[in-house]
Amino acid sequence: MAEPKSRARRGVERSEILDAAFNLFASTGEQGFSIRKLAAALGVDPMTVLHHFGSKEELLRAIADRALRDIEMPVSTSDWQSDLKAVANAYRTLAHRHPLVFPLHFRYNATGPTDHISSEVVYCALRQAGLADADVAGLGLAFYAFVLGFALAEAEGLLRPIGPSDEAELEGLEPETYKATRSLIPALKTLDPDAAFDNSINVFILGVAALAAGRPESASHKSKVGFATH
Repeated sequence: MAEPKSRARRGVERSEILDAAFNLFASTGEQGFSIRKLAAALGVDPMTVLHHFGSKEELLRAIADRALRDIEMPVSTSDWQSDLKAVANAYRTLAHRHPLVFPLHFRYNATGPTDHISSEVVYCALRQAGLADADVAGLGLAFYAFVLGFALAEAEGLLRPIGPSDEAELEGLEPETYKATRSLIPALKTLDPDAAFDNSINVFILGVAALAAGRPESASHKSKVGFATH
């Protein structure tokens, strides 16, 4: 009777490698992640992993996109403001759920198919608001820069009420030079991250609406594009 193949010799699917890589990265972060550790966990040679993904960078990109599958991705509707809020909330949820994986989303223009789903929603929303494509391209990237930056800052503990040591440092500032900073101490002690996030998104949306309203070509642009949605 032939001996059964060992785990190290058997075939392994790309999806199995990706799931294992995601789980390892999500639990250890980038400092604790390596192709060698992943291969050992799977019982395969490291070259097997690289055969499926080509390079470590491509694997990391796939891990970032894989994380997005754990959240509900929005779709385009007829309400562009709600669509932008939905995408923003989705990425904030991602940061809360997978804080160690989340920083990977700063590394790539897009992480893959799932990431492009949200980009389509954002671009459709900005066009629906009445912006020209040149504005849509720039503000679309600015939108992600803000949302990802806010979510990462929150995950790292920046967006939280200040504690006693922070309060003492602010209280020690020279009163006349830092008058506004010192006056905000009570508000900083009771900071509400949810309210800060909602207010920030609303300000972005108001800015988009104001920019579109000030563009003389916005009305004709709307009529030409038609703004088909999913």
